[in-house]
Amino acid sequence: MRALTDPDAEWPHAVEVLDRSPQTATPELAGRLGITVGVALQRETVECMDPGGRSAMVVTTWRRGRHREHTSVVIEVGAAEVDAQQAAALGLPVDTLAYRLMRTRLDGQGCPVETADLILPMDRWVLRLKAPGHA
Repeated sequence: MRALTDPDAEWPHAVEVLDRSPQTATPELAGRLGITVGVALQRETVECMDPGGRSAMVVTTWRRGRHREHTSVVIEVGAAEVDAQQAAALGLPVDTLAYRLMRTRLDGQGCPVETADLILPMDRWVLRLKAPGHA
């Protein structure tokens, strides 16, 4: 089991790009990014490997335009069934329940600059998230 303590940290091990493609904002993504439904977004899905080269998680990120720096982050934790692409990358059956961390990065004015879904298999991870402002 690995412990996730900071879902905003850069992944320290190998990452493999699974998909880079445009997508239009769905109602959920529009709400998370504070934009209008149908706006063009850039989507990137990556597979993050553990130190031994095994799949640890799948991260899909959406942003409008180029990459912008962020100053804060909002994390929501839930669960979701893995889709076919996630299942293939993680070596799980489709519809297996996994942690879904919805990470939204914000600029200095509190406006979203990107949002991401981190999909972590429940049999491989324990979440040890800290409250903001606590060491």
